Amino acid sequence: MSNRVLVLGATGTLGKPVVRSLAERGHAVCVTARSAEKARQIFGDTVEVLQGDSTDREHLRKALVGCEAVHVSLPTEAELIAVRHVIDLTSSEGLQRISYVSGTSAREENRWFEIIDVKLKAEALLRSSGIPCTIFCPTWVMEVLPNFFKGDRAVVIVGKNPPGFHFFAAADFGRMVANSYADGRALGRRLFIHGPESITLPQALRTYHAACHPQLKVTQLKLFQARLVAKITRQKRMESVTRLIAYFDKTEEGGDPSEADSLLGAPSTTLGEWMRIQKRQS
Repeated sequence: MSNRVLVLGATGTLGKPVVRSLAERGHAVCVTARSAEKARQIFGDTVEVLQGDSTDREHLRKALVGCEAVHVSLPTEAELIAVRHVIDLTSSEGLQRISYVSGTSAREENRWFEIIDVKLKAEALLRSSGIPCTIFCPTWVMEVLPNFFKGDRAVVIVGKNPPGFHFFAAADFGRMVANSYADGRALGRRLFIHGPESITLPQALRTYHAACHPQLKVTQLKLFQARLVAKITRQKRMESVTRLIAYFDKTEEGGDPSEADSLLGAPSTTLGEWMRIQKRQS
């Protein structure tokens, strides 16, 4: 068991449950955040918070002092830089493990998509570093669904050929990552994280709307319409979502979660159960 873990990207959707699960298991968790105040509001005094940028080499040098493990869960523009810095600043003798969040469709044939290219480059760096690592390849997390609901309306974007995704709950992911830190068999593995049920994104959004926000007006957009709206309104979030949906029109979810399920305990939260939790918390 690693005593002190540095988490990069701690306040993100997949970072928060990992921090909480590691802390609950008795790890001393250190997080870096551009806003220390925001991080403390989320985690309270359960973790050590260092204010700084995860892509800043000197900041990482200080943050890594005394750490035996690092978990990297960063956005595309930051993750490759951070992985390089972590590897350069540590040695196989000084760091017991690195865990990294890649993606379920991160495959060579999909390298044309920038997000996948970055993730595959980061994976290659980790494998060649000599530092024991676990690479997690999750599909879509249920917690992205509320992002499509803003103000008094919801937007459902429909691609040409929407594939099914095995949506998982973020809390299940946090538990699985924490479990990996207690099991040496997870080292050197690439583990796919899939939830218990397959459903397309449009179906998931309609289900979430009916269960949690039935009063909101729903606007359904075809992909080309959403792209046009994003361009006219300069909505960066919608633009990134349309790129992702267009990407999945050309590929599939991919990945076999059986190894991760066997080692770490499969995600068990269904979409219906997750939505009931959301309603209770709202």
